[in-house]
Amino acid sequence: MKKLFAKIMNSKNNTSLRTQITGTILLSILLILFTILATTKLVLRTMDLTGNSYQTNADLDAYLKLIENTEASLESYIKFRTFEGIDKYYHYESAAQAKVLFFNEKSSNIPISQKKYIIRRLSESFFRFGDKAVDARRANNHKDTNYYMEKALQCYSFLTDEISSLTMLYFQTNAAQYESSKTYTKNLLQFSIFFMFTILIAAFFLLFIRITHIIQPLSSISAVAHKLADRDFNVPLFNNQSKNEIGHICRAFDCMIISIREYVDTIWEKALKENQLREKEIEMQALYSDARLKALQNQIKPHFLFNTLNTGAQLAMIEGADKTCYFLEQVADFFRYNQHTDRSATIQEELGMLDNYIYIMQTRFGDRFTFEKHIQKNLLNTKVPNMILQPLVENCIKHGLKDKIKGGIIEIKVAESENEIEISISDNGCGFHPEIKEHIFQAVKAGAGTIIKDMKDEEKEHHSTGLLNVISRLKLYYKKDNILQILSNPKGEGTMFLIRIPNV
Repeated sequence: MKKLFAKIMNSKNNTSLRTQITGTILLSILLILFTILATTKLVLRTMDLTGNSYQTNADLDAYLKLIENTEASLESYIKFRTFEGIDKYYHYESAAQAKVLFFNEKSSNIPISQKKYIIRRLSESFFRFGDKAVDARRANNHKDTNYYMEKALQCYSFLTDEISSLTMLYFQTNAAQYESSKTYTKNLLQFSIFFMFTILIAAFFLLFIRITHIIQPLSSISAVAHKLADRDFNVPLFNNQSKNEIGHICRAFDCMIISIREYVDTIWEKALKENQLREKEIEMQALYSDARLKALQNQIKPHFLFNTLNTGAQLAMIEGADKTCYFLEQVADFFRYNQHTDRSATIQEELGMLDNYIYIMQTRFGDRFTFEKHIQKNLLNTKVPNMILQPLVENCIKHGLKDKIKGGIIEIKVAESENEIEISISDNGCGFHPEIKEHIFQAVKAGAGTIIKDMKDEEKEHHSTGLLNVISRLKLYYKKDNILQILSNPKGEGTMFLIRIPNV
């Protein structure tokens, strides 16, 4: 019950004020109309019952008149034997016989029903003896005429007495029903009036509660507005989650208060920073020259390395060592790509750099492993973070295939899958250590930017650092978690790195 009430109140809080007030008034009007209609219907039903009760007396009186007219027309025909007399007799007899069908056909213990049964039997006897008297009169049989006429008159006398008795019985019953209906109607009217007043009072209190519920937040908003006007910003937030006009106003006030507080805090922070900057201005000027010198040195180092490698390649070419020349050019291209300032590159550029790296590694390790590529060409221009493939391949060579003297396989696939692009790099080496994998993903989840510290093995530490760097950059670039998975190689032994990126 509490949950239902809370649900109703929550739905009201999410409804506009106009709808709430209109709904409350409409509900009150509907309840009052329902009470009036129900009372009217019950009163009309009581009146119908009373009218139907007295209708039985009227119907019985009409039947008695038909019997009397039938008897009078029968006597007239027997006495004068006229065509008009016989025509009236058959007319009234037919009408009376039609009324007889409404009387009870079987005997009963109920007085009224038993009276109706007797009246029906006497009526049938009366009609039967009357018809026989008419037939005898037509045949000029005076003896049978007098006999059947006497029998018909006896039945008629008993019939009128029983009809009068039933009429009186109906009057008594109907009078009792009328008194009962009168008392019931009086009580019903009193209850209806009481119920309508109760509904009106309930509607008043319901409106009062709803208006109070509306005015209370407005009073709070007014008080907060006066405090803000007096530059008192340490006021509590409303935190009103309702979706009506009051909720919108409260949330707007909350945003305004938060913005003012943030603005004040920003001014204070700016003032503090300006003071700190003034204090450190002399120190900054002293360090500027040193920082500039270091920046120049950092720019010179890679250029010196590239120039040295290119000079070696030219010497190898002059001496006819083509293989050495090509090797040095690949190494120079590889280091040059590593110095990219752009955060992104195409898959084609990443694969080109990867070819350089694979050539260098194959020159170093010989035929210890082979490299297979399965690339969907329409995906080559897709943008990805730079230097995400080489660390994974390096991991496969240095750790996955470290025990392989021969027969190592590194396979890279780039393919579409629904709304994603899947990049997988797999090897058939020794597999990935579960402990290292767990520590890597824990570090990524915690936002750690350093190497896992509880792993003392230097090799494992380096092993984790490259993957942590790749996963962190993918997570930042695509702004989603679980973008790289470390799985078992589905083709058998070894590891598979699976990257799923959006296909935009």
